[in-house]
Amino acid sequence: MKQPLDLAQRYLLIADRDINTMRILVPITESDDEAIGFHAQQAVEKCLKALLSLHQIPFRKTHDIGELVDLLADFGKSVPPHAEE
Repeated sequence: MKQPLDLAQRYLLIADRDINTMRILVPITESDDEAIGFHAQQAVEKCLKALLSLHQIPFRKTHDIGELVDLLADFGKSVPPHAEE
């Protein structure tokens, strides 16, 4: 099993790929908003999973950002600003 820091770093590397893809798509007028939003959502999701992994908080396989934020809060960890919104 991977160490918490190693797993967190892996999630951040994947998030970075989604951020880079999103940055490539944004200035292209033909880019689909859903595709841009998908990569933005994926980046946020992976960053949250990195935090959960680092703090050794178990989480199920999910794409639900709200659930991931709630897990952080449930374990007394700081949540992103405006997460409730």
